[in-house]
Amino acid sequence: MFINRLFETVIPLLPYLGPSAVTHKPDINVVPLPTHYTIGQGATPICLSLDFSIKSVAGAVHTYPTDLLQAMSATEDRLKNVTARYLSVTGGREFFPGYSEKLSSCQYFLDSAYVELTAYNGTSDILEEATRPVEERPLLEAYSLDMPLKRRAAFIKARGPLGAFRGLTTLDNLFYRVEDSTSEGAGRVYAPWAPYSIADKPAFGWRAFLLDTSRHYFSVDSILKTLDTMASVKLNVFHWHVTDSNSWPLDILAYPNLAKKGAYSPLEVYSDEDVRNIIEYAGHHGIDTLLEIDTPGHTASIYPSHPSHVACFESTPFHQYAHQPPAGQLRFASEKVMKWTEGLLREVAALASSQYLSTGGDEINVDCMLKDGPTARDLKNNDWTLDDALDRFTAVTHAPIRAAGKTPVVWQEMVLDHGEMPSLGNDTIVDIWVNSADARKVLDKGFRIVHASADYFYLDCGQGGWIGQEGGGNSWCDPLKSWAKIYSFDPFIDVKDDERHLVLGGQTSLWAEQTDETNLEPTVWPRAAALAEVFWSGPGPDGRPRSAISALPRMHDVRYRMVSRGVRAAPLQPHWCALRPGACVFGG
Repeated sequence: MFINRLFETVIPLLPYLGPSAVTHKPDINVVPLPTHYTIGQGATPICLSLDFSIKSVAGAVHTYPTDLLQAMSATEDRLKNVTARYLSVTGGREFFPGYSEKLSSCQYFLDSAYVELTAYNGTSDILEEATRPVEERPLLEAYSLDMPLKRRAAFIKARGPLGAFRGLTTLDNLFYRVEDSTSEGAGRVYAPWAPYSIADKPAFGWRAFLLDTSRHYFSVDSILKTLDTMASVKLNVFHWHVTDSNSWPLDILAYPNLAKKGAYSPLEVYSDEDVRNIIEYAGHHGIDTLLEIDTPGHTASIYPSHPSHVACFESTPFHQYAHQPPAGQLRFASEKVMKWTEGLLREVAALASSQYLSTGGDEINVDCMLKDGPTARDLKNNDWTLDDALDRFTAVTHAPIRAAGKTPVVWQEMVLDHGEMPSLGNDTIVDIWVNSADARKVLDKGFRIVHASADYFYLDCGQGGWIGQEGGGNSWCDPLKSWAKIYSFDPFIDVKDDERHLVLGGQTSLWAEQTDETNLEPTVWPRAAALAEVFWSGPGPDGRPRSAISALPRMHDVRYRMVSRGVRAAPLQPHWCALRPGACVFGG
């Protein structure tokens, strides 16, 4: 009744919004929004020539790296075969006078796109630059893109391969296909609102997506496809939460029994070669892979191969010993377990090309440890508190990570819930996940942070409770985090000016209790693209979060473009609304 009365009140105040009532204003339909750009103010298209090509600029001193040349070729191919339609009632025909019949000829054409590297020394490639320290990435990812009307060419400039790759991604997302109704399959590839001049760089160097591959296994192909979609919206960190209590799918050559006994099946295992291929593929697409081996909690999957290392395995009722079933965590007060974990993380560090490695550290269940006989003896023999033991465990297990030249990444509890923890160096990166307000507490301790809080960025929220109970229940972090909720986040809320450098970026996370390959894509996309824009484009000119209403047409566009590329991205509104920008917003 309330809803009916609301619409009876609101709808009469809105203008008629049929096809002829909607006016398209010139704007760029790219996610993330470039930081600086100008476009044409008239409905002028520039059309792709049939023999369009992407080339390195003439006279380049060094041969471009293989992965950049491959990206240039792939972009050229996608542009020639683009199927995305401009979202309007006429499907883009408004850019071609006389569109009710045969398409009129284009006045302006694009024959070539030239890629110029302005500071390239011939030694790096996209992968190498994508795995540089996070503070260096904004400069490495910067690029300019100019597409004038009358020169029949576009020009991408960047310092090196990574920036050029970002520029190619933007070029890729500017073009659409419009069909000629007089001949099936005929049509043109074009960019509306030409000309374009773009100068772009990210506000933050850490723009991440986390995938949990323990609760459900995801095939290598599905991960590679996810990386492709991440790259299309300039996400640059794949946080791979590869192991957890449910299963151990990671095959480590020096520890073969972990996956042999801890994976769901021999077919649901990531081999050493699989992991290296995923990391390499990600790197060549401008994405750094952050491997996470969550310790000492969330480690029940170690028990089948190393039962003496794990306390309270599958103890019941589970909620007394773990946040979710199955219970089980490493006996981290044991020197033997410390040394074993040290060796394990040394092997994992050798797998990763990233300069960062996550050791987790969330949701350690105190009751599990205090009720565990071997742990109680170790604490007594060493005159340790549980926090003392955790600090010792952290010092031992982080040592091989630092010896490999990598920086540890941990969840927020390691900093906030276990005392001073002198084993955590101030360069440690802390993922904020419980609540966005906790960022302030971690910043007070001087740590660098990544915003990943459940109240904005958890993609599994709103799926409903998954623990069996009569009548069902809600997920612990209800409601669902819509793209607009994600988009409303302020990275600098309650952050002092002299602390802004400690905010590295943000992350959206998919915990896979209720997600497998059948619903992966509609759960992630296009919501994760909203995070990509928040942390690439940064706050608006007034320093506040940008308007979701202004972003809505672009979010529609990126969703439909994803679908045109075979990604099962979820719709944001009825199709009628997507074709009529501004028609389905309050106050519109």
